[in-house]
Amino acid sequence: MTFKYNDISPDAIKGMAMTYVNTEDVTIGVGRCMDSTNSRVIRNKATITVVIDGGTGLNKLDAGVEATSTWYAVHVIAGPGQTTAGLLSTSATSPTLPANYTLFRRVGWVYNDASDDLLPFVQVGNTNLRKIYWAGSGNDTLVLNNATNTGSYATVSVAIGVAPTAFEYLIRITAQAGGDNATAIKITDIVDTGVWTQVRQNRSEYQMTTLPCPTTREFQYNSAHSSSECQAIIKGYSEVI
Repeated sequence: MTFKYNDISPDAIKGMAMTYVNTEDVTIGVGRCMDSTNSRVIRNKATITVVIDGGTGLNKLDAGVEATSTWYAVHVIAGPGQTTAGLLSTSATSPTLPANYTLFRRVGWVYNDASDDLLPFVQVGNTNLRKIYWAGSGNDTLVLNNATNTGSYATVSVAIGVAPTAFEYLIRITAQAGGDNATAIKITDIVDTGVWTQVRQNRSEYQMTTLPCPTTREFQYNSAHSSSECQAIIKGYSEVI
């Protein structure tokens, strides 16, 4: 059900929390929000279950077939006289809406991995600022393992664990070998191009660090010695929905 803009500020959202159910399903909770154009209010009065492997239509994919290693935007959708529903789309800004549905608002992302399984997550937040924490095995979002790189900095993609709209992400960095030789981490295409953090095997077991997220969704690393080995796992990210 939709209402005219009258009791909620632009870009606002309350509730509509996403919950991981299983490898194929997520839910969208009760709540209300402005639509993507900030012109109408969308209200959801009951939990919606959205299924990635059920074909296309309401509470399913907007188009095409389920794709592996792919980020899917989770939208809440509405239209005059229509029941509020959910939709999965590879587009964050222009999903293909079912007939008679004219409004949408993205409420988050899910990641469908190489095995056609949605990665387990916990979404935190009740406003348009949301945090995602990965709840599965660290192998799901492992971006470096036993890695050594001396000389110039090497670039590492974090796109497997960080959504396209994230502005920062949480990463666990471990020095797996190298004694007191450090592995240094820095950020690409950020004004501060110096070392952001570093780990040494002899000084810490691991380090949890929040890094700003460049548009490339990358970081760079450099080993002080060829014996230095580093592991990096993405543990979550923050975004504005």
